[in-house]
Amino acid sequence: MVSKFSQAIFDKLFVPDGKRFVVAWNRDKLLYTQEVCAKLEGTFAVQVFIGDALDLRIVRETVVADDPDAFVLFVQNKEFDLMPDIAEDADWVNFQFRSFFPHYPWDVVKTLSFKQQEWLYEQPQHVDLDVFQTEGLLRDGVSEIGRKEEAFQDLQRDWAYISQKIDFNRPTEWMHKASEILLSAIEMDRWADFRRDVEQVNEQFLEFLQSSYVNIVASTCGAKYPRIVTQVLPFISKQPEEKSALVVVDGMNYWQALLLTRSLEEHLNVRTKYDCIYAWLPSVTELSRQAIFRGDIPSVDYDQSPTNEAKLWKAFWEGEGVPSFQQYYQHSGEISEEGSVKKLGYVVVDLDEKMHASDNFMYLYDNTKRWVNEAEIIGNIRHLIEAGYKMYITTDHGNIETTAYRKLDNRDKLGADLSLRHITLPEQADKAIFEAQYEGHLVQVDSASKTYYAKDKEAFTSKERCVTHGGAHWLEVLIPFITIEG
Repeated sequence: MVSKFSQAIFDKLFVPDGKRFVVAWNRDKLLYTQEVCAKLEGTFAVQVFIGDALDLRIVRETVVADDPDAFVLFVQNKEFDLMPDIAEDADWVNFQFRSFFPHYPWDVVKTLSFKQQEWLYEQPQHVDLDVFQTEGLLRDGVSEIGRKEEAFQDLQRDWAYISQKIDFNRPTEWMHKASEILLSAIEMDRWADFRRDVEQVNEQFLEFLQSSYVNIVASTCGAKYPRIVTQVLPFISKQPEEKSALVVVDGMNYWQALLLTRSLEEHLNVRTKYDCIYAWLPSVTELSRQAIFRGDIPSVDYDQSPTNEAKLWKAFWEGEGVPSFQQYYQHSGEISEEGSVKKLGYVVVDLDEKMHASDNFMYLYDNTKRWVNEAEIIGNIRHLIEAGYKMYITTDHGNIETTAYRKLDNRDKLGADLSLRHITLPEQADKAIFEAQYEGHLVQVDSASKTYYAKDKEAFTSKERCVTHGGAHWLEVLIPFITIEG
């Protein structure tokens, strides 16, 4: 969640209908601090620069010229007039931190850390307080901030312990705890503090994929849970339950699944069992969800649609000897099946839509919290449980909060299969030329293929930040497989 103080700072700098290139003069110099710069970058993807008139010219001709849609803040280290061309392109702001604290003595407020100012801004400001009253209020705030910081340090210690025991061959052993830590960091508004750790894990994960993904694809279905999405239906078909229901929540990150099952446990008094499986690569719906409903390696010529998904569901269960009147597939809406149904498949796309509409994990978290308590999803799961189905919940892929690299060149996109996180070049494309053009921003899982993935958390877009999928990041690829145990 974005703090009110952070949002207020951003809103004062980048006003509605204003320009994305802002030059600010900040006499109290608090806009210079590392804490403020990190908050603007981490929460709003603002690029912050500090300097004189020459530095401003360089930023204008390089950073702003290269990406006019990016949020760029230049803070003057001394006040100077803007050259006419820059004044035309930029908004100029006389920024004062003291304007956020009209009822508190500035001599006290300016000495506080950003976290203390953040806490103070959240307090009701109705009457002026003197120095002694403010210091008394701050004593309470320091205690509260200390408790939050201690809780965050506990998270960091838990992460340090988990990260030493990561085995990508056995993601069920650690992914659940890792996702609980990341969810807690998001809830504390400390996601930015974990980004470096997340990317370090991803570097190891990509190395693992390059050496082992082909073995995962070729592996046999486990007795306790599937290992990859192609094995979901074969696994369910081997279970002794006569009635089985599979709910596929499109685009659900593992930490979002934790919010969903917390809601189900609260509303429906059920217990859940978590395992972790692999999505298909590239981690896009038309391949990975197809792999689920096909129960096999997906076809590259497949057209994604509810109609074709229903055909795949029917074909798989007919191959298992289940007659048509005992099968049922539904895409969204309130579930309504005949009493004869034994194998039910249901797809939910609401969360995927919320994911693509989110600029970052903070917004996605807020939207997910609302969705997991909505009547439709709770009512549908309740219906399936009460109808006697053995319940399984999974997803086709996770998601990742990304930052912009740049849009792909139109020549690269011609005839290519692509998302914001991957591109598979057409046969006629020259790999060497493409690799040279995007050197340092691409990674391959299979060097013999023509599929490339955006590196780390970059995306092939000019939008400064968005939540998306399609790549090979561990938050996109490692997904939950949940069993409702009643």
